Amino acid sequence: MHATASQPPPARALDRVAAVPAWRWRRILLGLYLLLAFADAAGKALAASSGVGPLVTRLLHPAAAVRVTTARTPRGNFEIFRAASHHLVEGQDLYARYPDALQDQFKYSPTFALLFAPFAWLPWPLALFLWNALNALVLFVAVERVLAPRPAALALGLLLPEVLRSMQNAQSNALVAGLIILTYAAIERGRTWRAAFAVAVGACVKIFPLAALPFAIPRRRTLRTGFATIAAGILLLLLPLLVTPPATLLAQYRSWHAIETLDTTQRWFSVMQLAHRITGADLPNWPLQLAGTLALLAPLAVRRDRWDDARFRLQFLCSVLLYVTLFNHQAERASFVIAFTGITIWFVSEPRAGWRTTLFGVALVTIPLMSTLIPLPAALRTPGVVLLRLAVPALLVWIAIQRELWRRPSGSLG
Repeated sequence: MHATASQPPPARALDRVAAVPAWRWRRILLGLYLLLAFADAAGKALAASSGVGPLVTRLLHPAAAVRVTTARTPRGNFEIFRAASHHLVEGQDLYARYPDALQDQFKYSPTFALLFAPFAWLPWPLALFLWNALNALVLFVAVERVLAPRPAALALGLLLPEVLRSMQNAQSNALVAGLIILTYAAIERGRTWRAAFAVAVGACVKIFPLAALPFAIPRRRTLRTGFATIAAGILLLLLPLLVTPPATLLAQYRSWHAIETLDTTQRWFSVMQLAHRITGADLPNWPLQLAGTLALLAPLAVRRDRWDDARFRLQFLCSVLLYVTLFNHQAERASFVIAFTGITIWFVSEPRAGWRTTLFGVALVTIPLMSTLIPLPAALRTPGVVLLRLAVPALLVWIAIQRELWRRPSGSLG
């Protein structure tokens, strides 16, 4: 008792935190995730009211005011998703421009428009809360599936600012991150059909969750998982037939393909844009995307002696989460919740080392904190600076993970 009393206050505080049972941390964090979902929806509903909205936006930091104003108008991401569900049922082209009602085009699959339907017919504040909660809870459960209770609690706590940032955009990236992780968890447990549907649902939202399929390689379930995913994908692709005739659905898929083809020249906050900024060369995206894919998969081909190493497989999960962001030509700021989830799982699951802590600390500051808790001057919010503070730390962590994947077998997680 005397030794504890003689400790400095920070050490005593850390001891108290460490003494809290993991199950209690889980309850606290679960409550915080749901509270963030509610606060975001309630805040936007309040900002949308004619009397309170202008006052709220005047009091906020300029960058936050822009996000709130965008979110509360009926032209943002969430309303695009809601409108797409109505357009699908009404037989309208999902991918046409509706400039009088929406600020952008719908770019996801017809199946996503159908699956989003429950959120389209509810009052929007309630629908937004449920959508935020779904994104947060899928990611919450997924992280718990791949980490022990205490590392999972640490990871979920570190992810809170980035999850909040994701909610502010009402996008689907936290959901996609969760589905990729759930695919990994299902394959690890031998649940082939669960993995197949997680991949297929994720691909109906954004195509890059298909990158989760290589998780089956070190578990020697490649063909089984591949066939199950094809079956699940066909079922989901045909699901909109419940509300639309075959000819109309075929036309929707043609429009979807056309808009996806147009987007292949974009770079956004990807490695391809980083290379363009450094070299000035206007190169196509596919050479770097191909190089990144080969670099991602090479350890699976060469380090077959590590397939049974759980640490190797978890590192590969983290690598995939970073890869699908860094080499995605449509990677927006909101996409980096996927990359930062990979960074966080890698950090909490690996042995402590100064270089790992430094890399994670830089990523923590530059990715979530500078977007949520640290006010930045206008000069640091330009697209060029945002590209550097997002892509460079994430790329450095990805290179570090790839280097570790090439190492010979060492300690295993189990």
